[in-house]
Amino acid sequence: MKLRSLSFLWKLLLFSIVIGTLPVIVLGSFSYYNSSLTVQEKVNEGNKLLLQQTQMGVEQMLRTVDNSATQFLQSPIVRQAFSKPITNEDFEMVHELYKGIATIQTYELGIKEIYLYSLNKKWLVTSTGVNEYSSPEFKSQLEMFSREQAGSFWSRGQDNLPDSSESVYFVKKYPFNAANPKGLISVALSPDVIRRTLSVQNGKIANAFILDRDYKLIHRSDGGASPGSNMSGESYLQQLQETESATGQYISKHEGEKVTVTYRKSSYNGWVYVSVASNEQVNQQNQIIGWITLLVCFLILFITLILAWFGSKRMYSPIRSIYSTLAAVSSPQAGRERAAGELQVIGERVNDLIHNHSVVMNELQGQQSQLKEFFMHKLLKGEIAHTDFEEKLGLYGIHQRWSSMSLVVIQMDTLIGTRYEERNRHLLLFAISNMVGELIRSDNRLVPVVITDYQVTLIGSSNEGAELKEELFMLCVDVQKAIAQYLGIPVSIGISRPFHFFDQARNALHEAMTSLKFSVGLGQESILFIEDVQPQKNDPGRFPHNRELALFDAIRAGDLAQSEIELEHFMEELFPAQTPFQHYQLSLLRLLVNFLKFGHELSIPMEGIEGDESALIDTLFKLRNVTEMKSWFWTLFVVPYAKELEHRRESQFKHISEAIVDMIHREFDSELTLESCSARINYHPHYVSRVFRQETGVNFGEYLTMYRMDMAKKWLKETDMKIAEIAERLQYNNSANFIRSFRKIAGTTPGKYREEH
Repeated sequence: MKLRSLSFLWKLLLFSIVIGTLPVIVLGSFSYYNSSLTVQEKVNEGNKLLLQQTQMGVEQMLRTVDNSATQFLQSPIVRQAFSKPITNEDFEMVHELYKGIATIQTYELGIKEIYLYSLNKKWLVTSTGVNEYSSPEFKSQLEMFSREQAGSFWSRGQDNLPDSSESVYFVKKYPFNAANPKGLISVALSPDVIRRTLSVQNGKIANAFILDRDYKLIHRSDGGASPGSNMSGESYLQQLQETESATGQYISKHEGEKVTVTYRKSSYNGWVYVSVASNEQVNQQNQIIGWITLLVCFLILFITLILAWFGSKRMYSPIRSIYSTLAAVSSPQAGRERAAGELQVIGERVNDLIHNHSVVMNELQGQQSQLKEFFMHKLLKGEIAHTDFEEKLGLYGIHQRWSSMSLVVIQMDTLIGTRYEERNRHLLLFAISNMVGELIRSDNRLVPVVITDYQVTLIGSSNEGAELKEELFMLCVDVQKAIAQYLGIPVSIGISRPFHFFDQARNALHEAMTSLKFSVGLGQESILFIEDVQPQKNDPGRFPHNRELALFDAIRAGDLAQSEIELEHFMEELFPAQTPFQHYQLSLLRLLVNFLKFGHELSIPMEGIEGDESALIDTLFKLRNVTEMKSWFWTLFVVPYAKELEHRRESQFKHISEAIVDMIHREFDSELTLESCSARINYHPHYVSRVFRQETGVNFGEYLTMYRMDMAKKWLKETDMKIAEIAERLQYNNSANFIRSFRKIAGTTPGKYREEH
């Protein structure tokens, strides 16, 4: 047994370890992978933003130089100078040109030199002098710039000019788009200004550099290659040269190392801004995250092992205790215990116990059924007190006492004409009792019993009054149909008055049996309530007041169909079955008086009513049945009243809607509201809104807007009023709101509408 115990314990331990560690390993791997991707994505996004800032900084400076040079080139003094030769004697013109050059050549822009060159007159003016006193050796560079097709561009200097090879030049011809320009201006930008811009970002985006249209190096932040170097042959820039996208990012290899290349192509001068970031540096940060994740996983794994060990031992402790207890119980399968595990042995012992328990419970259940019937018989004979029987409700599976109870008694009407004989009566009663037990839920009844020639069932419910009566009736209908379907015999059912205490069951049994005696006159398959066939007292003055109110409400609404229904319901409640007709003359007289009072209060003309009140009463008392009475009230009062009120309502609705429409037509250019219009005709705004919509098909606001738009169309076609004037007159806060409303309704703007009409 010790070996088996240890075996199961170790299985439980291993299972706990797997369940505890597997999620940790998966979670750790996922966390490391996800964090690595997140770091890489954040670095790449950072490089994109920083490269964008670099481009914006450089191009802002270049555009400033471009704008300053363009303004100077288009100044009158420059245009005048290009038309004539300049010598050292033209002091005044040269002085003005010096002043313009000095205005452009500021320290903040990093301008190294400005060259103003006449292509026709071949003179050169710089900040240092004119012609031979300026920079005559730079004329070859200027002649090369003049042969470029573009009218304005940025370029590097010639490699054979040491002073200009590292500089960046802005060149603009005059006139700008002329086939044979008169001259040009060239601004030499110091390489230091671009170097400063890149060096600010260098520590953040690794290695950044700028290429021209031909992928020649303008400048780079790490100073690796010299300006002018051709970078088109670099393998990690091949994808950049092949793509047409203006911005992007891709992964490549540079000197055997994986790098992320971020680029932006300028639409201004065709330069390419490139950032090359080493993925190895990013991975170093990811490795730190990986080590931390691994450490946390090992820590969680260690804690899991400790918890698995102590938890497994604790979980195994009750199993070992149960096994020790059940192992001592004899079993037919005891010979196989040595080869079986603890749980299998426990399962076999439990199965044996369950089998034995089932045998015992079956025996007890048979006795319990007899015990239930015994206590029911004592209850119906009045031999047990209410409190004593309540203590035994648990025996019936009832744990909460019902608020109302009734006793239902079933009797077979006849066996004549059925397939049964009289000697089968008791067997049929037991069959009926079983059917009742199946059809009625066990928590709504006590056990059905048979007393002499009756089947008796006590039914409980949380409902009271009419709801309880309806519930009992539906149950009895289901029972009656089932007995007729399966046994083929007619039965009648008697139902006692509701009671609240179990010691009243004896009287309830007497009431239910008494109600069955009335089935002799009512025929077979009756369902009889004792309060219906033997009421405690008659109430000749009962009057269905609620039904009368519902009838008058239907007449006020002018609904003849609903009025007919309510009159039918009134008569049904006023004349229930088996009630002497003479008891209800007072109620009929009351209804007549109320009809006359109703018509008088509403000032309904009485032309259709012949005679005075005494003649009406005589006519009413001469009516012989309920059908005649209903027809009399319907013809004389209900129909005329309903039609008159409906006619009044239609006239009122029409009057209200016409009044509101008239106000809109006369005062559309004022601040009209539904509330103000309703107050002027002394009606509530909600009522006016419903009436107006019913009569016109649209609400007040929609009608007012449409009429205003109709007037706007009329003014647009027939007058020269401005759109702003029309909007103001139609109570719009601004022209934009008016144009928006007009377009929504007319499908076009007011301006286009005026043009089309």
